[in-house]
Amino acid sequence: MNTMKIQLTFLDLRGTAPCRMTQPPAEAVVCLGNFDGVHEGHRRLLCAAREAARAIPGCLCGVWTFTSLAKAGADTPALTTTEEKLRQFAEAGLDFAILVDFSAVRNLSPEQFVREHLIAALHCAAVVCGFNFRFGYRGAGTSSDLSRLLAEANVPLTVIDPVTHEDTPVSSTRIREAVAEGDMESAAALLGRPFSVCLPVRHGKKLGRKLGLPTINQDFPAGHIVPRHGIYACICTVGDTRHMGVANVGVRPSVVSDGHVNCETHIMDFDGVLYGESIRVEFLTRLRDEMRFDSIDALRQAIEADIRNARAYFAAHPSL
Repeated sequence: MNTMKIQLTFLDLRGTAPCRMTQPPAEAVVCLGNFDGVHEGHRRLLCAAREAARAIPGCLCGVWTFTSLAKAGADTPALTTTEEKLRQFAEAGLDFAILVDFSAVRNLSPEQFVREHLIAALHCAAVVCGFNFRFGYRGAGTSSDLSRLLAEANVPLTVIDPVTHEDTPVSSTRIREAVAEGDMESAAALLGRPFSVCLPVRHGKKLGRKLGLPTINQDFPAGHIVPRHGIYACICTVGDTRHMGVANVGVRPSVVSDGHVNCETHIMDFDGVLYGESIRVEFLTRLRDEMRFDSIDALRQAIEADIRNARAYFAAHPSL
């Protein structure tokens, strides 16, 4: 078993951007989990932790979690980047976050995790976890084990029951399946918000601008989930302004393609230079498959049809 002391970095979420805390909280309610997606079930945990902290004068509320892509692999792509996790935690009202590399703690015994992390390092006044939380070497520890170990230090544990949608527990796995199928409506119902990415804009081939339909190009990070290839109606946030858009996820087979997958988006009613800026794209509904067109004119007509269909979708959903 691992006996090396793990250095923890506390990130303060109370400002405009996360920053390192100069000193750890003297007392804290800590919420435990991986939180990939920060979905409706996760938010129930965060809310419970926030309410518990409010009942203790001077107590802060935080989350202990993994860096988003630390456990991600070919079979388990991440729904959220680390930056997105932190944004969601801050919006949920948490005071701080501790991001841990999974490989640094995977060999800790359940007893080590509780005594060295939750008690000695975090000074937990209370702990919150989900019904299916596992911890310690090879996931040996359960919520029952956590309750027993915390009770030895007189620290209460709250275990949150599953949040269900259509009689099935909300889970990151269900959301991954929905996104992989391009079912953005189901993904949004499980997440409690549209599935989105917020990624820097890179230079592309500028074909869209030549067609009179400029686009932005964004690359999915390694280990991040990629929606089913196709055309999507989306919302793009530029600064504080939301614009309707049409996004193509795929390899762009109508141009000279190297097979590289990216997200290419036409932002409606916008004309500006966004290279290097991080733009949020919210995927609302899948309009069609990605297709190959034999001519530039046919491609232009298809994009124009996609724009019309997207506008029709937004007209039918005015609350978006």
